Amino acid sequence: MNTSSKWPVLRTIRWVSWALVALVVAILVLAWAQKAFLTPAEAKPYATPFELTDQNGKTVTEQNLLGKPSAWFFGFTHCPDVCPTALAEMAQVLTELGPDADKLTVVFVSVDPARDTPALLKDYVAYFDERIVALTGDEQQLHQMTKARYIYYKKVGDGDSYEMDHTAGVQLVHADGRFFGTLDSHEAADVRLRKVRRLIGG
Repeated sequence: MNTSSKWPVLRTIRWVSWALVALVVAILVLAWAQKAFLTPAEAKPYATPFELTDQNGKTVTEQNLLGKPSAWFFGFTHCPDVCPTALAEMAQVLTELGPDADKLTVVFVSVDPARDTPALLKDYVAYFDERIVALTGDEQQLHQMTKARYIYYKKVGDGDSYEMDHTAGVQLVHADGRFFGTLDSHEAADVRLRKVRRLIGG
């Protein structure tokens, strides 16, 4: 083979080599970007330690809620719209899951311990679905838990008619405590259901 006939082959090899290098670089950049742009909740396990009380007066820790995927909502029973809407939507998800609902734990955490006693929480969540787990605790317990999960809440107003400003989305968590994603009330019902089915593997 003469020198001139070698050039097309060499050019082809060179282009293939550069293409492979570019592909490797692209994969590395994508992997870095996915890690770099994780939200704080996604970047660490969601099941950080906590100790709260459920609607039956029993102590519940993060260990009690591992082993099964879960959906978490933080709110308060005196909430006029966002909280009842979110719980009604989650109750509907449980209904539409049918037998697969046993694969999911729905958790409602009150950020208003002054008013939301276990007895009140029991009646409140039962109105939507008795399978929902309701949790409460003292201010220190709630602050520690919500801070670890990047949940915002703040008391607004004075007297008995005060409100609680709080994070409104439902947070989905893998059975091993890893963050999976969120549900938004602005999403269509079928979108929320598909997300939950992916979470539980159904």
